Amino acid sequence: MLKSPLNHNRLADSLQLMSDAIDIRWENTQFELSVADLSQFPETTLPTIAVAGHSNVGKSSLLNALFGRKGLVKTSKAPGCTRLLNLFTVDDTLLVVDLPGYGFARAAKKEQAQWRSLIERYLGAENGPDLVLSLMDIRHGPKPSDLQLIDWLNERGLRWQPVATKADKLSGNARGKRLKEMTQALGGMLSPLATSSADKRGIEALRTILQREIVGCKSE
Repeated sequence: MLKSPLNHNRLADSLQLMSDAIDIRWENTQFELSVADLSQFPETTLPTIAVAGHSNVGKSSLLNALFGRKGLVKTSKAPGCTRLLNLFTVDDTLLVVDLPGYGFARAAKKEQAQWRSLIERYLGAENGPDLVLSLMDIRHGPKPSDLQLIDWLNERGLRWQPVATKADKLSGNARGKRLKEMTQALGGMLSPLATSSADKRGIEALRTILQREIVGCKSE
């Protein structure tokens, strides 16, 4: 007897209902540890999200907005301060891994190579992330290094979600136009989520995406 085809609409509706039922206390986020080598990475059964982006993309500010914890993730006016894998647990439900920012021109080439090696080894590891948030400054769109990372993720079958930061820096029309341009530059498959740590635009939508990820991991 042939099996009925999977009803994707019904599945999506079920995941939405389950994600709505999850009550994550985002402010209950704790910094766990910084990792310089994968041998230091703790074993975990939690769904894991990695956050990647250029060193000046506003990654730390966005994470603070996501967590609802001002100052939990250290920010700096000087880019390139995140040089390790920084691990945060969200309400004992989700593990968020803050990756070193790439593309910091002032860093020595040897140091840049070490960061890149650490990022690639973690992302390609057996205990790597379930989803990678690829952060890009909406004012500039994806840079060549962003596209290289996405190509690298695609080649290895790793899932990713583009996130446009600093959306408050553009007006409504300019913002919409840039998001369309970014979608095209990314191959037209995924549209970036517009976010801003300044006015909290898109933060709740980003939380919903991550809640669905938790539900999806639990349903596998």
